Amino acid sequence: MATDTVVVATFTNQPEAEAMRERLASLGITAEIRRDNVGGMYPQLDIQEGIDLVVASETADAARQAIADLQTETAGPPWTCPACGEEVGGNFTACWNCGRERG
Repeated sequence: MATDTVVVATFTNQPEAEAMRERLASLGITAEIRRDNVGGMYPQLDIQEGIDLVVASETADAARQAIADLQTETAGPPWTCPACGEEVGGNFTACWNCGRERG
């Protein structure tokens, strides 16, 4: 990665950061994850300080737009699971309570 980098997003957990890094990679945007939790000795720092998604400065605008587009397309209204009746956030495709797919 280029030496001139920019933080384009901050996450509170590793899986979300990894997922967004992979989504950006699928669009041809190289990104790195930067975290400072002292090698895992202080994992609470991930929540307090965040996990940064970093890109080369020349791709920062494209990365920010892609992140905004991806977050918009996955968000939707909440839905009620037909199996257990649990209200589930619109960005989920399966019920967090029982695992049934949205349908």
